[in-house]
Amino acid sequence: MAFSDSAVSSRGSALAEINITPLVDVMLVLLVIFMVTAPMLTRSINLSLPQPTPETVITKPLQLRLEVAADGTYRLDDRPLSLADLRQRLEEASVSDPSAVLSVETASDADYQPVVAALAAARNGGLTNISIR
Repeated sequence: MAFSDSAVSSRGSALAEINITPLVDVMLVLLVIFMVTAPMLTRSINLSLPQPTPETVITKPLQLRLEVAADGTYRLDDRPLSLADLRQRLEEASVSDPSAVLSVETASDADYQPVVAALAAARNGGLTNISIR
């Protein structure tokens, strides 16, 4: 440069020049980046997307309610039954709907043996979804 320090100090102001070399370097780097990435953005990707399937109708399973009273009597859906009739009805329900749900409700002072007999009848009849309250 042809300027000296005495010339700058005699005028009292600094000489402001823009150095273009770093600006050109940055612009060339950006140009190269855009040239490399542009073909990647326009390339298509082959995908196999899932196709919609027809809606299946979900049916609720058969709900059965068994009550075991304190005296050992059984009521299936508010119908009094003996243990033999209970076994037959539970087997029929299992055959008609394998996902049937049996909800067993017992009295607080009921004996253990009638409850166990009802659970065994349900299990032997083929019911696997049993709820005890």
